[in-house]
Formats: sequence, structure tokens, C-alpha cells
Amino acid sequence: MFATLAANAQLQRVPNTSLTNLPPQPPQFGCTINNAFPSVTLSQPVFIAAPPQETNRLFILEKGGNIVVITNLATPTRTVFMNLPVVSSGEAGLLGLAFHPGYATNRYFFVFSSRSLTTSQGSGLHERISRFQTASTNDNVALTHTELPLITQIDAADNHNGGDLHFGPDGYLYASVGDEGPPYNGNLNAQIITNKCFSAILRLDVDKQPGNLPPNPHPANSTNYFIPADNPFVGVTSFKSQTFNAANVRTEFYSVGYRNPWRFSFDPGTGFLFAGDVGPGSL
Repeated sequence: MFATLAANAQLQRVPNTSLTNLPPQPPQFGCTINNAFPSVTLSQPVFIAAPPQETNRLFILEKGGNIVVITNLATPTRTVFMNLPVVSSGEAGLLGLAFHPGYATNRYFFVFSSRSLTTSQGSGLHERISRFQTASTNDNVALTHTELPLITQIDAADNHNGGDLHFGPDGYLYASVGDEGPPYNGNLNAQIITNKCFSAILRLDVDKQPGNLPPNPHPANSTNYFIPADNPFVGVTSFKSQTFNAANVRTEFYSVGYRNPWRFSFDPGTGFLFAGDVGPGSL
């Protein structure tokens, strides 16, 4: 019904005929939730992935350090694929997993984890991106001794770690990293490209293809990856009205200025990268 004001200033109601075709009950939209594996118990699952072209196994990250593989999805069985000694306080833990596009033959997979380490940067919490390999005799068992660190950087706080990993349609490994957490989010990690690898989406060539570049020297880096030659900050000497030596730039950066890009994905149709960046608790 619409309300109209008549000449005598009395409020009158008249029928709204445009609403006569409404259904008696509104239709149901949106998602429903079902327990896909009621017989399987998980502890703090934070991510799920499957190797390329596989349809009968799923890998689930448990924040406390387990990579769990669920085999035979019709009658699922839980097996611990690998366990890492991670720091799991706050938002730290076992955070990201990506299988190499050639996993079926090279058995490589990549992990983002929070670790208690001593490096040239100091002792304590570090965020690490590593490559591992699956056992050739059992594809449900990972070999922890095959760890090959790519980036290992000390972290001042156990929150705002990012932690997602995906291979893009270009075959490069993309990784999300947060701003290091308070108080460092107030120290402009999101505005600086010559410091550590924080507040960004990284883009790495883990296959070290011809024509790509070694990373600029930094205590967090290794020689186990290259920088794609077309990364946007290669050769850059100025950013946000500041000038600097291009050799000091973290050329791993693909996209910068984030607070905590916890998860991201690639749209299969367009190849666009969509990232979910965590906002503040209050404005």
C-alpha cells in the first residue's frame, strides 16, 4: 500500500497493484552447509587444496602444524601427510599450501609457515616459504628433510602474516604477506618497498627460468628462486615521492599496500587476482 496526502490533508491508503504477484513465501537463496566428512576429525583447519588434475584426494592444513590428506573421498580416510614444528599462537601457524603445476612428475609442493628460528636476522618468530617433496614410494607421505627455504624473514608479531600461496596462470608462485602486525603496521611497512617483504602479494619464479633475475640481496632471501623480469618493481628508483637505489628494492613485490591479505585466488575465466585484505577492528 502507498500513503497519499488528500486535499483535506487526511492521510489515505491506496492499493499498490505492482505487488500482487509476490509469492506467498519468499524463495530460498544462498548457501547451505553440509558436513562433507562426518567421520573425519580436524583441528583448526585453515586451508584446503588438491594437486593439479587430482579428483580423489584433498589436503587440509591444520594451523597447529599438520598437513592432513583425505583419501578416497567417497569413504574418506584421514592421514597426516606432514607435520611441521610451527609457532601457532595468535594468527601464526601453518598457513598456506600450493602444489607445483608439475607436481605429478616432480612431487614439489610449497608451504607458508610460522617458525621459531635463529637466523642472521635474530632469534624468534620467522615467516617462511619453503619447498618440499613427496616420497616417490608413497604419495601420501611428505619428506620433511627435503625442505628448501625460499624466503625466511623475522617477524615482530604473531598476527598479520598473510600466508596464502597459489600458482598463477603464468606458472609463477604468488604469496601473500601481511604488514608484520602492531606496532609495525604503524611504521609504514605498507608504504615502503626497500624494507622486508611485508604488506604485499609476492611473485616468484621457483623454476629459475632463463631471462629472469636473481633477487636483490637481503638477509631474508635465498638463491632458490628468481624474480620474473616483468615484476612491476624491477629497476624502480622512486616510489611515493622517495628516490632510492634500485638494488635495495624488494623486487619480489607484485602488489603492495596491504594490511593482511589473508586469502586470495585467481579467477579461472579472466586470470584476475582477487585478494581479501583484513580491515581494522574500528575506524
